[in-house]
Amino acid sequence: MPRKLLLCCAFLALTTAVLPAISFAGPKQLVDSRDYKDKDFKQCVIADYADMVAGDDVEWLWTNPAQKLAEYKLKVGKVENKSEIRSKSMVESVKSTFSDVFADQAAKGATGTLTADLCIYEAQNMNSAKAWIPFVGLHQMQAAIGIEMVLLDEHDKPVAKFRHFAREGGQIEAATQEVVSDMMKYIAKH
Repeated sequence: MPRKLLLCCAFLALTTAVLPAISFAGPKQLVDSRDYKDKDFKQCVIADYADMVAGDDVEWLWTNPAQKLAEYKLKVGKVENKSEIRSKSMVESVKSTFSDVFADQAAKGATGTLTADLCIYEAQNMNSAKAWIPFVGLHQMQAAIGIEMVLLDEHDKPVAKFRHFAREGGQIEAATQEVVSDMMKYIAKH
């Protein structure tokens, strides 16, 4: 009987000490992630990753809490390519895709216009050889792109930062559509 009581008390003490720590833990930060610590992590257009956290629609992000992103009109600024695939047509395609989506957005720009500086940090063409990887092959074989986007106000101060990677379809353009769609879902909600 005393042994059971001791085990019961130890379990109660452990759950009392551990559960509050788990429930009050903040969001996962990019600088603490495996992605950031990986030797292949490429820094792009984002100067400081320290404040970026895991998001729902977008992998990593930071937004100025004082700004309502959905109220701004967006326009594309500079577009860089730091991926291993060096292609002017890919850069133009990314710029065009973002420009088209920004033009279609519902915001009237009542608050102003934000400039989106973009950087491609990773790009992968479709690779049908990956289809044979057990359990994930059909997903892994798809084209992929990773893009960073910094939204700047009229004083060139960052209002939001996004870093997102997506796989979709057989062409990099389809993956680009997926990335911009995910980013716009977040912007529309915030």
